[in-house]
Amino acid sequence: MKQNVSVPEFKTQKNKHSWFWHLRHWASTGQAYVYLLPAFIVLALFSYGPAAFVFYMSLFKWSFLNQGVQPFIGLANYDYLLHSSTFWHALQTTVLYVVISVPLQLFLALFLALCLMSGIRAKAFWRLVIFTPFITPLVATTAIWYWMFDKYHGLFDNLLRLVHLPAIDWLGDPHWTLFSIILYTTWKSSGFSLVIFLAGLGNIPPDLRDAARVDGAGSWQVFRHITWPILTPITLVVMLLSTIEAFKMFQPAFLLVGPVGGPDNAANTLGLYLFSEGFSTDPHDGRGAAISVILFLLVFIISIVQFSLSRRGTQAVDA
Repeated sequence: MKQNVSVPEFKTQKNKHSWFWHLRHWASTGQAYVYLLPAFIVLALFSYGPAAFVFYMSLFKWSFLNQGVQPFIGLANYDYLLHSSTFWHALQTTVLYVVISVPLQLFLALFLALCLMSGIRAKAFWRLVIFTPFITPLVATTAIWYWMFDKYHGLFDNLLRLVHLPAIDWLGDPHWTLFSIILYTTWKSSGFSLVIFLAGLGNIPPDLRDAARVDGAGSWQVFRHITWPILTPITLVVMLLSTIEAFKMFQPAFLLVGPVGGPDNAANTLGLYLFSEGFSTDPHDGRGAAISVILFLLVFIISIVQFSLSRRGTQAVDA
């Protein structure tokens, strides 16, 4: 015989709180926002506010030398840039710099991190040696490298002469100018990426590598099937930070080859082009602001793409 079993119905009732509870809730929430208010004010004054003003400037024929009314010209600055061969050359140079320098820096930092995680002696000393260029003042390091790049008395050309190779005009030859800057920035910035890779390698359980070696896996197989998949999210983060810094590169090129990018504008990046437009003897501040907006949009789009790749990499590792 079938028995009818009555299943009790549970009805969720909305909790009703007194007006005093709601008052305390809003008071605690408002207190949290009060603590955050100084940070919001600092960001508004020194980050979001200036960024919005730069976009506002790009819509005008702006000049800080003109104390009168700045005429509104709409998107004319952007139209000028899109039809300017100098802008496209600077964009091409910037992209070329990013494409070469970022992978080179990642490869060097990862290779050095793997070496330091191995059985090398004096690890603390080598970490300090590799990280020191990143914290050394940029003006001092560029002055040293400027001497090293010298065609007659520089270190690099003297080494070439020792092996009976012709000297290279590193900063004077348009074919070598950008590559010389890439060498310097790779040496300068690899220490920062190295620290991040060392942190990632330190979080990999040693049991995974030991179990793989017991099963007969070699060093390359351990790196390919264990180390690299776990490091993928960290690698994407390092790539994102390096890409952003590469697009903004200005000071090394300015200090090594000058404000026009050296001979034949070989190293004229978007940062140098922005400087020449906004801070030259005949400045076009509105045009320089338009370059800043375009540069921001490029970095923003690349950041969104790399964030999505980083999220997929994290999900793949967790799976």
